[in-house]
Amino acid sequence: MTNQSLIRTPCQGTCGFTQGRNAVCWVIFAFFISLLVTAPTVANAQINERSVAPLGLEVMWENSIGGAGLAQGAESLAVWPHSTDRREYVDVFVGNRLIERIDARRVDRETLDKRILEGKSSGPVPILGLQGAQAQAEKLIKTYAVLGKKATYKTVSQPLTYVVGLAKNGVVTAIDGETGELLWQSSVPRADLPLYGPGISDDYVTVVNGNAFYAMDLQNGNMINTGRLAFTPAGSAASLDQRIIVPSTEGRLVGYNVENPVIAPVILRAGTENRRGLAISADRDFMAWTSRNAMYLVRNENVPKLWSKVNLDEPLDSKPIATNQGFLFTSMYGTVIHATTARTGSYLWRVNLAIPTSHTPVCDNKHAFILSDDGRVVALDLQTGTQLWGSYVGHVDQIVGVGKEHLYIQNDRGSLSKLRVSDGQVEATSSAMVDMVIPNSVTDRLFIATKDGHISCLRETGSLQPTVFNPPKKSADSAKPAAGNAPSKTPTNPAANSDDIFGAPATTPAKPANDDPFGAP
Repeated sequence: MTNQSLIRTPCQGTCGFTQGRNAVCWVIFAFFISLLVTAPTVANAQINERSVAPLGLEVMWENSIGGAGLAQGAESLAVWPHSTDRREYVDVFVGNRLIERIDARRVDRETLDKRILEGKSSGPVPILGLQGAQAQAEKLIKTYAVLGKKATYKTVSQPLTYVVGLAKNGVVTAIDGETGELLWQSSVPRADLPLYGPGISDDYVTVVNGNAFYAMDLQNGNMINTGRLAFTPAGSAASLDQRIIVPSTEGRLVGYNVENPVIAPVILRAGTENRRGLAISADRDFMAWTSRNAMYLVRNENVPKLWSKVNLDEPLDSKPIATNQGFLFTSMYGTVIHATTARTGSYLWRVNLAIPTSHTPVCDNKHAFILSDDGRVVALDLQTGTQLWGSYVGHVDQIVGVGKEHLYIQNDRGSLSKLRVSDGQVEATSSAMVDMVIPNSVTDRLFIATKDGHISCLRETGSLQPTVFNPPKKSADSAKPAAGNAPSKTPTNPAANSDDIFGAPATTPAKPANDDPFGAP
């Protein structure tokens, strides 16, 4: 029997249709063939160890944000290193082999049993703490010594990083950024209404849903409060200590009190409507956003105050990012400014790359990476603004993040590549297709999302401990400078003040520190 004998066209041999119905059979046959030809190929955008191995990466953890995609794309997944909460544990080794990890959050059984025997069972459950974990590690080392084996221990203390996502179905999910542990899930009603967020502080997670905001406890997801918005929201909110700051229509920035929503909100108004989002400084003292052709700063006081702005006679279409010395932002024409938090609206440096860009920059603690709208990447020195290299590889769709020696990008075909930080040359490419990447300037971890809300966290092979590029440092109230005093050093670039928002030349004597640049007494 030949291969041809295995192929039967409609109404040939086995078909029971009459000769008059042949035309109908051919139509049905052609229809199914057209479905096979035109049906889209469904690619599995969920990555695995094998697909990222050529990039020197490994999958740290995988989790889901609630069975639906991110509400506002990459803007709805936030990475937040806590100012005070830390992950602390002690690893016990025999040689290079990990024997046991003693978590400082583990229940202290001895203290608990003693309390119960004494009839003092009330109060919070005692935990080991770092010293208790070290004491248990020393006991374990002595046990192994009796067995003739030499054991050692290593103490780890690092900021606790939260990864919080808001899904299209209104589910809010908090994940431990290092272990991938699901910390909690909560939800807001009426997911059919516009959803913005999440905004995160060291205490709260806030979500805007329609004409209301919802504030949840960062630790456990319990609903703390909800309040009605006074104005129509225009973009994702941010949390600033006891307030949720909501970009609203007509250029308003509205601050609602989380603990007591009935208190009249604080209304700040500058620039045009902000749909790009807000950036919070590492010390939690400043918030920045771009509007039309300027970047505005708000200082966090008892009542948030418009602090300064940096003028730029070019349109802006991206969100600023916080650095360890201020904020970094770009114009649509490729001007990059590293602004300070000084009251004069000064900056450390300003460079013009002459490339069109509407992307938010990505940086580590030494470099700033700028992506043009035509798919090129430029690396700048974060301290001086000096251009280190310009990559003309092209077809770069998004910057994912930075590792020790490599920059990771997604190309316009959806796959990942890594570039050398030293010279911008492509070193490796993965064939894995990725739905969405979450640009990260907070840590060296890389975050990938699928359309159905599956989140993967990647790290460079061997990078067991995270690198936090801009470590959080929460200022004590007593350490905060008095209102009106400039909180940061004079900019290193003496020419920076030539673009003072007051229009004063660089040689003009500095104004008294308590002069408000917005005309407030």
